[in-house]
Order: sequence, then C-alpha cells, then structure tokens
Amino acid sequence: MQKKVVALCLLLSLSAQGVNATAKSDTPSTKLQREHNRLRLWQQVPHRELPTKSTSLSLAATVKKHQRQASLALLNRGIIPGSHELSWALLSPDELVRETGSPQLLATLEKVIEILQAQIGLPYRWGGQTPNQGFDCSGLVWFAFRHYVNWPLPRTASTLFNDKRMSVVTAGRLRRGDLIFFTIHRQNTPDHVGVYLGNQQFIEAPRTGLAIRISQLDAPFWQQHFAGARRVLTETTLRD
Repeated sequence: MQKKVVALCLLLSLSAQGVNATAKSDTPSTKLQREHNRLRLWQQVPHRELPTKSTSLSLAATVKKHQRQASLALLNRGIIPGSHELSWALLSPDELVRETGSPQLLATLEKVIEILQAQIGLPYRWGGQTPNQGFDCSGLVWFAFRHYVNWPLPRTASTLFNDKRMSVVTAGRLRRGDLIFFTIHRQNTPDHVGVYLGNQQFIEAPRTGLAIRISQLDAPFWQQHFAGARRVLTETTLRD
C-alpha cells in the first residue's frame, strides 16, 4: 500500500513538471509564430467576395455591350425586324436609323419584300416583267422596286450592277432588300440578280423551266458565282 502511494506521488510530480515545461516553452515568439501560421492558412483559403454596387453596374454594362454587339451582328446579316420591334436592338435612335433606316424606309422596304414574295411560284420567262407574263431575274427586281425609287430603274442585271446611283455593299454588310449579283454565263459582268431577304436567303427568278423561289446564298454554287451587291433603296433614293 505504501509503495502505491509513493508511485502516485511520483506520477503527479512528473505531470506537474511537464505542465510547467509547456508553460515555460509558450514564449511570446512562439505565440507570434502560431498567429503567423493561422494568418497564412486563412489567406490560402478561397473566400467569396460579396458583389459591390460598382461590380454589379460593371457587370450590367458588360452584358449590355455584348447584347448590342450581337444586335449589330444580326443587323449586318440582314436580319431586320419590323419597325415596331426594333427595341431589341439596344441602339440609340440615331444609330438605329444609320444601321437600318428610317421608319419610312423600313416600311417601304417591307412593301417591296411583300411584292417579291407574292410572285413566288410564278414561272420564269425571259423578258417578262409582270405577273401575267412571268419574270426574268431583272424583270422581277424592276417590278418590285419601280414605284419606290426616285429614278427610272435599269432593266437588266448588268445595268443595275453598274448604276452609280446605288451604293456598293460588301458581302459582310448585306442588308434586307439589297440586290445581289452573280456571273453565271459571263465572266466579266453580272448576268443574274436577286434580292437579299436576310439570314443568307434571297429571292430570285432563276432560269427557264424553274419558278420564282427563295434560295440560299451560302450554298457553294452561289458563293462561287457571287459578283457583288448594291443597295437600291436608301434615304436618298426613296421616292417621296
């Protein structure tokens, strides 16, 4: 029994010495090192920052910029909705008119497109320029635009192409209503014309044996024979 008491006292004495040693080793430099370690570990953890007002405004401006760029890209592809739907374009009124046209021009352009689409299915006829006769390619263009431009419209594809009163349009800037020209049988001057509808489609009177139809401009055949484009209906050429 006496031996057990002695052993217990010895154990308690050693434990006390260990605690004292730990307390003594807990110096200010050790505490400072532990604080540095905690700070380092905290900095390594990814923290989610709460969005500030300025960040939200910047994000909204970026989204609006991308939407505007997408709108311009659509307009440049010739996808132009009716004038009552142009609010989606996110453009200022002046820029919208510059990119698409005035409401009067757009309304006139849609009348021309309606005239063209009403002829779909009619037969091709060389020299034809009325629904009763049928149409050749330039006859269809002449019939659709003749009442809406302020000068006598040329009657053949080549003279239309070379008319200086029309604006030259690059392939990347095609707009609904533009005339697009092709060299099918000739190499030096266009001998075929159609009217661009937007979204890589155009309406044409193709050739004998075929009816007036809508074709795909991005088809390999038309890309191979594409000769250029002209803008016949503008603010300056629109008849009052």
